[in-house]
Amino acid sequence: MTIELSKEEKQAIVNQHIRSLLVNKYNVEISLIEENSISPVNQSTITLLNNQVNYIDTKINALQEELESL
Repeated sequence: MTIELSKEEKQAIVNQHIRSLLVNKYNVEISLIEENSISPVNQSTITLLNNQVNYIDTKINALQEELESL
């Protein structure tokens, strides 16, 4: 017996992943605000956090494409 997920179930799972990534992205953006408030600004930390935001955006875009394909 094979059980498959419905389209709606798959969409819900992808949306949960997107939401999780959005929460993570917001956390990183808050960290950026914190880091930019410190003097002197640690540019390597800022770069790392910006890279994390870009990485999360890439994942979100991939999941949105998956969602559209369902």
